Amino acid sequence: PASPAARPASPANHRGPSAAGSPVSRSLRLPKTDFIAAGIWVAANFVIWLCLAICVWFTKKGSQPLLYQMVERWNHWDFIHFTDIAQFGYEPLPGQAHTHAPLFAFFPAMPRLLRWGMHLGLPAVVAGLIVSFVAGGIAVVFLARLANLYFPGLGPKAALSFVVAPPAVFLVAPYTESLFLAFAISAWYFAKRNRWLVASLMCAGACTVRISGAFLLIALMVLWLMERRRRPARGARWSWLYLAIPGAALCAWEAYMWHRTGDPIAYQTAQKYWGRHFTLPWDALQTTLTSYGPTNGPSTMANLEVVAVLVGLVVTVVLIARKFYGEAVFVAINIAVLGTSTFFYSVPRSALLWWPLWIGTAYLLRKSKILFGIYIVLSASGMLWWACQLFLGYWAG
Repeated sequence: PASPAARPASPANHRGPSAAGSPVSRSLRLPKTDFIAAGIWVAANFVIWLCLAICVWFTKKGSQPLLYQMVERWNHWDFIHFTDIAQFGYEPLPGQAHTHAPLFAFFPAMPRLLRWGMHLGLPAVVAGLIVSFVAGGIAVVFLARLANLYFPGLGPKAALSFVVAPPAVFLVAPYTESLFLAFAISAWYFAKRNRWLVASLMCAGACTVRISGAFLLIALMVLWLMERRRRPARGARWSWLYLAIPGAALCAWEAYMWHRTGDPIAYQTAQKYWGRHFTLPWDALQTTLTSYGPTNGPSTMANLEVVAVLVGLVVTVVLIARKFYGEAVFVAINIAVLGTSTFFYSVPRSALLWWPLWIGTAYLLRKSKILFGIYIVLSASGMLWWACQLFLGYWAG
């Protein structure tokens, strides 16, 4: 055979360092799963907006729904408070805000993004929908990536099971679920890959969105301990110090509220406006079933609150049994807080934040296309029913 020097050079040998197939190009290439997950998210948004158009058509007695009529259907419930903060700050003058609700019950990230959108000339609700669309897409992509870390190839199924979750309309709504999940799931993904600085920065972002960021921080601490025990040679010895970043973000927000209100527990005090305080879980259960506050008595939504709490308990037990202790801590803290309130309040909506539930669902059904298909059809039907409740003005959590 000819010597290496005498062999004709292949075309690939003449390619520069940035040519296709080189290490540089491979490092910049996005995984195929990212595009699949993004496509799933876009399709889910299309279905939700189609459902909204049908609901508007129904309430307008068959007249063609206009875009502004559809957009305005998002402009109520919690979003009103975000708009008030964006326009008037946390301490509006008398008569400025739409309600008397204490605005310190809401974290600053979403109102700040709305304010930036309004500076660009966008209506607040349009800015909020854009934020949720972009953040939701990021969340779904990282959920798929995270699912592939747990079980290779599971990503697309996990993304699909997530976007058709019964309360998934709140991922599209201009609320904080999508924004929080964009930070939280990416934080967990980078933590699982031992990139603790990036994970801590993402967690700090989550801590500016909602109180669940504090739960995420505690769970990340547990995950760090577990990862160090499993793979002690990986990463810097003092990488846990990065977790001081989200801790500082939480402390800064608490200090700001204390300074403005004079109340060191202003967030907890604000919850009293909605009649929420610590209650033993069995008393909270009884109140939910007999005198559920949002509907002034027993209702389907009250029953779904109970179901969501039970699902959370099951998920926690399964995660502990499978030794996913960090994930178990995150879900368990959510259940402990939500299950000891005056009554179970918005638990199904909060269940969207429990990414182990949606990844676990895809994992359980991964071997049977028929069972997975049945789940998708049933869950998507529940999602459309839930969306109709919201669009028609009923209490939807």
